[in-house]
Amino acid sequence: MAIVLTAEEAIKRIPDGATVFVEAMPTEEVFPAFHRVYEATGSPKDLTVYWAAGIGPFSAEERGMNHFAHPGMVKRMVLGHAGLNHKVVKVIAANEVEAYNLPQGVVTQLFREIAAGRPGLITRVGLGTFVDPRIEGGKLNDRTRACEDLVEVIEIGGREMLRYKPVKADAAVVRGTTADPEGNITFENEALVMEALDAAMAARNCGGLVIVQVERLSDKPARPIDVRIPGIMVDIIVVATSRKTHPHTLFVEQDPSYTGDVHADLSGELEAMPLSPEKVICRRAFLELKRGDIVNLGVGIPMGVAKVAQEEGMLKDITLTTEIGVVGGLPQGGKNFGPAQNPSAIMSQTTMFDFYDGGGLDATCVGMAQVDTEGNVNVSKLGPNVIGSGGFINITQSASEVLFCGEFSAVGTDIAIESGKLVIRTDGKAVKFVERVGQITFSGKIAREEGHKVLFVTERCVFKLVKEGLMLIEVAPGVDMEKDILQRMQFKPLISPELKSMDARLFLPAAMDVNGGQAKE
Repeated sequence: MAIVLTAEEAIKRIPDGATVFVEAMPTEEVFPAFHRVYEATGSPKDLTVYWAAGIGPFSAEERGMNHFAHPGMVKRMVLGHAGLNHKVVKVIAANEVEAYNLPQGVVTQLFREIAAGRPGLITRVGLGTFVDPRIEGGKLNDRTRACEDLVEVIEIGGREMLRYKPVKADAAVVRGTTADPEGNITFENEALVMEALDAAMAARNCGGLVIVQVERLSDKPARPIDVRIPGIMVDIIVVATSRKTHPHTLFVEQDPSYTGDVHADLSGELEAMPLSPEKVICRRAFLELKRGDIVNLGVGIPMGVAKVAQEEGMLKDITLTTEIGVVGGLPQGGKNFGPAQNPSAIMSQTTMFDFYDGGGLDATCVGMAQVDTEGNVNVSKLGPNVIGSGGFINITQSASEVLFCGEFSAVGTDIAIESGKLVIRTDGKAVKFVERVGQITFSGKIAREEGHKVLFVTERCVFKLVKEGLMLIEVAPGVDMEKDILQRMQFKPLISPELKSMDARLFLPAAMDVNGGQAKE
């Protein structure tokens, strides 16, 4: 039978050396209690903490997963994403903790596999990337190099697979909205479901402790169909002391349009993008989409594809999704990435990644920090700074069409669009098309083996991934191919025998009027 305790009382029950599965949601009642209890008592110490998503304050504030950036209290981190939590990035870079990065979907699915007592997660996700044990094994710093591998290469039916090894979960920390008298947890005021059930079930079946933070207690039994976490899997309930410690996101305390309680008027939410290099990139990516597509948009420039789709009268004809588990509506961007306004459905993160991994995603538009001659892409590590892969590996390895969207160069660019032509006034100091990427987050080799369509869309040109490598297929009007493209790359790409100019409509102020404003068939 679940009992109600304070956050500090709950944390005191976690033993030293425990492996803790944490649902990366703003659980700001329980998370701060970890280091408060540790600083007061010296326990729990030497924890191994697993989390999947990248919730973070984009700073070193004690919020989000920064609550776990306390060496001594935490010995090891196994995470899907780190870069939004600057304290986490710092302790990893300083070798103060052992640290592994596994694909975001892998972490959530591994929780489920552990719950079911299966021999880990067996998948092709991560092959050929830095997670592959033949490359880096997902190890993020020197301290971790000598540690054991959490993943191994196996072969099934003549095909290489990765096996992500199971561990024993000693505790899980998750959240929901309401706890009834039997400890059943409902999610009626949650913006996301995440992997709460999977983490709780894993800890329960490993004989561990399950702590659930809720917004409120109810004296009435919950409707069975509404229960997301059955009371038989709950040990301790912690009630949030305020909405601030149980917000929808770290940046929005509550938005009823996230949960479907209010249908927001989104007519003014997506302002038309001014004509710019960024808009050119988003327009070119948009031209690849068709009516009925199920699409994932990454953070940054790719989110602008939604604005272009609206301008072209096609937003209602595609379904936007996020790996966090949201279907339909308008996914939130920037710091508030994750939930959506007016979603049509919210499923668990684990289930969404199952859908993605199985081929359910028609197209994805994602960013690119570095691209090399093999078509490999790096978004997970820039210099000494660990960012993490997040859902990028799952998404780009499984989508039928992958559209990498980003500026051709970086740092100090000054590019204008004049009279339907691209004018490069000052080029960027940082070269993005390099001989060899700093870390392989997307494997060009695996993509070619899987037969997926892959384009690299920039403001001045478009490349396609072909069997032999990267091929230049389109050049923007006004661009000197030799001076503005080839001399700004560290390798020479293949040149398509059918090289053409990028669509002239991309560079004009008016809407492109694709099919008379209707979605493509």
